[in-house]
Amino acid sequence: MDIWKGKWMLSAFLGMAVLLGGWLLLDGGLAEAAASGPSKQGAQAPEQEPAEKLALFEKAAEDLYRDMQDGDTQGALQNMVRLTEALEGLSFKGLTSVEGIHALAESIMDVRETISSVEISRDDWASSSARLRLAVNSLAHQDHPLWLQYYKVMADDLEKMGRGRSEGSPVLVREAFLSLKNHYSMIRPAAVIRRDPSEINRFDSWMSYADRLSQDKVWDEQSVNKAVRQGDRLLKALFGRKVEEPVFLPITGYGGPWYWGLLIGGWIVLALAYTGLRKYRADQTVTPVRAGKDRVDSYRF
Repeated sequence: MDIWKGKWMLSAFLGMAVLLGGWLLLDGGLAEAAASGPSKQGAQAPEQEPAEKLALFEKAAEDLYRDMQDGDTQGALQNMVRLTEALEGLSFKGLTSVEGIHALAESIMDVRETISSVEISRDDWASSSARLRLAVNSLAHQDHPLWLQYYKVMADDLEKMGRGRSEGSPVLVREAFLSLKNHYSMIRPAAVIRRDPSEINRFDSWMSYADRLSQDKVWDEQSVNKAVRQGDRLLKALFGRKVEEPVFLPITGYGGPWYWGLLIGGWIVLALAYTGLRKYRADQTVTPVRAGKDRVDSYRF
């Protein structure tokens, strides 16, 4: 799925938002009515906590992912209904931004279209379900979402682009970029849910530039080199990695390498001094024996 949707996707998302808002208003009215009547409150089932609703939503997405990976059409249809029902009772307040809700809605609609397609494509089923699973997981787990594991894969794609540049191979650069593009499309909804829109826009712009650059008929090695270096910085920023990581520790305080070098060198000097002292003492114990023999021999003359 391309990362840029048409206007009909936005209209569908707005329709879903309107339905969700109406449901929340209805749910709030029911809650107030229950609070005003103590006798009715005991008859109603207790409302689920937001964490429980989010857990049900994630469980439905996990089951949908499993069925679509296995090609289970019936199971996928049933879990798609479960996912939609879990979405209706879910509040996104404090979970993500408007852009994140939009990205999640796009992923859900993409899976729904894939399931309802006349011709079943195993590749589309696998990719769309994995994309939705990563997005839901990013929504449910703020600290350690699964999509962060894609850093090594995408960093390898960039490294291959750099290798193609050094070897003067436009074909290798293009192949590496297409692999990077495929991996980015997989994690983009999950990244939009968690990252600032400015970071997403910067990486999207770089992807467009690198896409155009990798297709140029005139080979521009210098531009490709700059693009790869810029892409490495943007990728680290997208995944929350340090852009500039020092190779050595600063030489200040006890954390510097000079401290450890002097400490290790001091131990070596002490070890050598101790060995020399033992050898000196051993020589002293042998010397008097030779002196005694010389005195005995002197009496013979």
